[in-house]
Amino acid sequence: MGACAGGADQSGYMNNARLLAEGRTSVAMRFIPAQIPGGVPLFTHVPLGFNPNEDHLTMNPIYPPGLPLMIMGVAQVTGWDTAPGLVMGLHALAGLLLVFVLGRTAGLGTGVAWLGVVLLAASPLFVLLSLQTMSDLPAMVWVTAAILSAYKSRKGTWLAFAAGVALSISVLVRPTNSLALLPAAIALGLSWRRWAAFLAGSLPGAIFQGAYNLEAYGRVLTTGYGDVHTLFGWQYAPATVALYFVWLPVVLTPLVLLILGLPLVGRSGANGKIAWLAVWALIFPTFYLFYCYTHNEWWGLRFALPAFPALIVGALLVGSWLLCRLRLRSQAWWLAPAALAVIVHGTLWSRALHAFSVGRSEQVYPATAAWLRDHVPANAVVAAMQTSGSLFYYTKYPVIRWDAIAPDDFHRIAAACTAAHLPVYATLFPFELEDARWTAIERRLPGHWTQIGSVRHVSLWRYDPPTVAQ
Repeated sequence: MGACAGGADQSGYMNNARLLAEGRTSVAMRFIPAQIPGGVPLFTHVPLGFNPNEDHLTMNPIYPPGLPLMIMGVAQVTGWDTAPGLVMGLHALAGLLLVFVLGRTAGLGTGVAWLGVVLLAASPLFVLLSLQTMSDLPAMVWVTAAILSAYKSRKGTWLAFAAGVALSISVLVRPTNSLALLPAAIALGLSWRRWAAFLAGSLPGAIFQGAYNLEAYGRVLTTGYGDVHTLFGWQYAPATVALYFVWLPVVLTPLVLLILGLPLVGRSGANGKIAWLAVWALIFPTFYLFYCYTHNEWWGLRFALPAFPALIVGALLVGSWLLCRLRLRSQAWWLAPAALAVIVHGTLWSRALHAFSVGRSEQVYPATAAWLRDHVPANAVVAAMQTSGSLFYYTKYPVIRWDAIAPDDFHRIAAACTAAHLPVYATLFPFELEDARWTAIERRLPGHWTQIGSVRHVSLWRYDPPTVAQ
């Protein structure tokens, strides 16, 4: 487990959790205690995970408050170091349990429902997102809880209330989880009592969401993501479709392709009440077809993770239906080999995609911050990009976002720091040094630098002013 304040998302959630614990939605930028002639660009002192406010003095978290609220609450009992790992671990276990319940609710036998659990647990994407502070897994859990409770509310109106609560929490975790309202509405049916209970359950969360947005961003319907229209476009769809067909069979095994036969199962009359399941399986992948980040890497499938329980259960429904059509009703001969094949497939791909090691990889962020605290003066200024959000969380150093400044800006910053006797350091990942487009020292931080240490693959550097370098 490496749930900590790491990169942009991970540190963003942790910094937001700490702000919420302090009763705040914004925080002051950490400016260099020296006068810089001509000023600096707006994002110079804005770590990853934040956006600057109009006053150019304070900044707000980008990411939604749902996961930070959970971490904040648990931290009051366990402490801040333990809280994120516990929150993520509990969500992972809850996600597996909910897939089993969903399978049984949809009509799968007990053994096949357990196979659905294995399919999710062995998924490299599920592993990757369980071991770090990311909202994708909690988003999946609360969406599943909401839709499943909505369907089961036919047995008790209180479950419709629970569905409303779960849906509002899922939206607090990720605003686009409001897409789950459509399958939840189909699952609820036309009973006005269930709808009244559902709305009553969702109202407190909706009020909190609006109040938070108003306080943090000035408008009830505005989030930290800003203008999302610029993030979506038709041009991303072809590449995302290709990603789905290449990588979904990897992260959920080729069995997931059976989901394409779900309409045949519904038409057969054997499982005629699965419209909510089909809509659920379709709506999230369809929405994120047009998102600019989905198609970039295999783990871009994380945005569609809330649909994974429906994809798994839907595929197993089709598989069970096919076996019945072939008069192969006994599970004894195929269930155990299928589970073993799924585990082997998931293990091999998790190793190949480094999913198992992501927790260890994330630990480099707090380790780097600890190294700086032990080896760098308290009045130092640190140039960083990838570690900027983490350093804001774990240290008190002012951070210079090297990717937000030009060489002339750094010359003025370095001269002002030298005049004020403020040493300048840098923490850099390999890609920040090696990528020709983003090489930090050569392109953005010109001058004489000396490497003074490393924390695994993160290198630590000291800036030597011209008088010292000569």
